[in-house]
Amino acid sequence: MHSRRSWQSLSFFALTALLGCAGGEESLEPAPAEPAPPVVEAALAPSGWERTLVQAGLADPEVYKENDDLFFLTGTGDSRSIPIYETNDLTAFRFKLGYNPSVVDPVYDYCLLWAPDLNKSNGAYILTFSGQRVANGAACPAAGLEVTTFSASAPDLNLRFGVPQPINPGTPYPRSLITTGCVAEGCNRTVRIDAATYNDPTGRWFFYVWFDRGNNISAFNTVAPGTVYNVTGPALNALPAMEEGINEAPEIIKRNGIYYLLFSHGWYNSQYAMSYIMADSLPQLTRARAVRRLSQAMRNASGQLIQSHGHNAIVERRGEYFNFFHVGVFQPAGTFTSRSTYKQKVGFKPDGTMHSLNQVNVRWPHKAGYSYSLDLVLRDGSVVGPCLDVNRLGTANKVTFDGVCFSASNRMVNKGDIAAMRIFYANNGVWGPFAEAAYDGISDDVLVSLPGGSPAFVDLTWNEKQTGAQYSVDVQRRDTGAWIGPCIGVNTINKSLAWTYSGRCTTPGIDVPLSNISTFRICSAVNGDWSRATCGAAAYDGQGMHVPVLIP
Repeated sequence: MHSRRSWQSLSFFALTALLGCAGGEESLEPAPAEPAPPVVEAALAPSGWERTLVQAGLADPEVYKENDDLFFLTGTGDSRSIPIYETNDLTAFRFKLGYNPSVVDPVYDYCLLWAPDLNKSNGAYILTFSGQRVANGAACPAAGLEVTTFSASAPDLNLRFGVPQPINPGTPYPRSLITTGCVAEGCNRTVRIDAATYNDPTGRWFFYVWFDRGNNISAFNTVAPGTVYNVTGPALNALPAMEEGINEAPEIIKRNGIYYLLFSHGWYNSQYAMSYIMADSLPQLTRARAVRRLSQAMRNASGQLIQSHGHNAIVERRGEYFNFFHVGVFQPAGTFTSRSTYKQKVGFKPDGTMHSLNQVNVRWPHKAGYSYSLDLVLRDGSVVGPCLDVNRLGTANKVTFDGVCFSASNRMVNKGDIAAMRIFYANNGVWGPFAEAAYDGISDDVLVSLPGGSPAFVDLTWNEKQTGAQYSVDVQRRDTGAWIGPCIGVNTINKSLAWTYSGRCTTPGIDVPLSNISTFRICSAVNGDWSRATCGAAAYDGQGMHVPVLIP
């Protein structure tokens, strides 16, 4: 959050179908002739996916794991010193010490201290951070200078870090540059901000951000620093508009043999959010792979920004993964007021992808002539309703809830606090019946079954097989058992990892209704070699509206 310019089934609780819309907010929908009293449910135990505040005022969090019972948290503080906190359980944090490089360096002073990285290398603890450096006693920040990256070491867990040093000084390798501009070898070798190190069996990797037409990410293996891997950014790729030319804050983890690169994008006061890339090796962690959204900036009904999420660190403890990230608060709407670090457990799907931080796809069957609204049943027993009213949903059969109830005074609701999704449905403006589906607090997809309804579509999703792979969709007819392949061909899908099927096989130009499909199959090929295609299939029950397919 510091881009280059930013520093200047029916009821879950009770089987019922004829209750009025519950909750304390005024609905824009026609009310039943005799409104039912509000429904107050018993509180449930925590979901385990709640979002919790870790440290107020701390941004750009970094978490280093010494072992399952000792972790250190650091991040951006007052821009003059770097705070370090200690924890044994990732729940209770205590201040350990602050590192002020100006105090330990007799020659230079430092300011604009951002985004520290803490790791261990060759038995020493290494603190890497962004900052501006000036002569001792000089004004800081100073014109003509630029933020760059330094590192300092400590011999033991006292974490008494010494004098900072620039990265790879006096070499042709990616390196720090105190002044503005770029090193002679190119901007992608100019280490500016957001360093992230990762200890891999292949060597210690160093990821960093450099400036050219915005913020870009590159990396190198410290055992072979002459080879630079350009990861992502506007100088390298045509980015989607929502990223606003900003790719920064790299974070690397490995789980079940899969590497993940997480990064943040967009302006801190606009569309700042997190995405990630998955691959089988560190060199493959580039934009040539699929980019998946992890979060979405939150806006009110008028489109004004109210909350953003970014610059995260993911840490594992006893088989569970936790995401530490800062939340930008914009209250009144559109006006930035603070950043603080929060924690939220990470959920993984069978294909290794992550559940979104703050988005849920809610789907429900089609009932001819009906309109809909959405209520949220919370774990504390309260109901937010309508969260999204009929003026928002109309006759649609899907909505992506991103954490803001537009129809409830723009109330923000975290996924982990939701116990059930409740869909009200009305014909000719007569409201009252509803259906409900339990919610686990983390999933990205929820189906609320409506009596007498039928699926209007099926959202198909699948895993990324390998870099550069293309895909097609086949369907198996329920009546004959025959396969239609491709149903949706590669020229239509190309490299996409999702397709919404509504009953039409576009490639042969025939209709196959959802009720007559028993199986969906996704096939993957590279360089057009479909003779060696790899396929994965998933049975379809004729009722679901989201079918994930795993390609082995």
